Amino acid sequence: MNKIILGIIVVVALVVGFYLVSSATPTANGTAHTPAIQVAPDFTLEKLGGGKIVLADYKGKKPVILDFWTTWCPNCKRDIPRQNEWYKKYKDQIEVIGIDMQEEPSIVQKFVSDLGVVYPVVLDSTGDVARKYQVAYTNYHVLISKDGNIVGTIPGDIKESDFTKLIAL
Repeated sequence: MNKIILGIIVVVALVVGFYLVSSATPTANGTAHTPAIQVAPDFTLEKLGGGKIVLADYKGKKPVILDFWTTWCPNCKRDIPRQNEWYKKYKDQIEVIGIDMQEEPSIVQKFVSDLGVVYPVVLDSTGDVARKYQVAYTNYHVLISKDGNIVGTIPGDIKESDFTKLIAL
């Protein structure tokens, strides 16, 4: 009886192993990984200055960079002005949505005005969107393709090449 159970376990393990290997995609360095497409969770948030932004409205139109930040974050203060310049340069091809995490609108408005931010800024007053995207800290970027899938995350400063690579997808 034990030999039959052991035989069944071995056969199941071989079948599962074969499936995993055959569905894997080789990468540039020859290793394999199982591709996983993660659809970006939709959200609707209040826009600073009035109105709402719905992430799904961008699907099929432009890729999107979500930038999670706060006004007290020193790295955000360094990163946002550069990101603002790249947004001005590429705004016809890509959308940036700044997502302030749980701060008072008046504080956020002053911060955005002082930095001259021109891309849309929304208020995640409850932290729900940050939780959906598993954001653990500020100055965190989520890259979303034109078809609405998460194609990468950038903890820390974003680069212009991140913009151009996302546009090229």
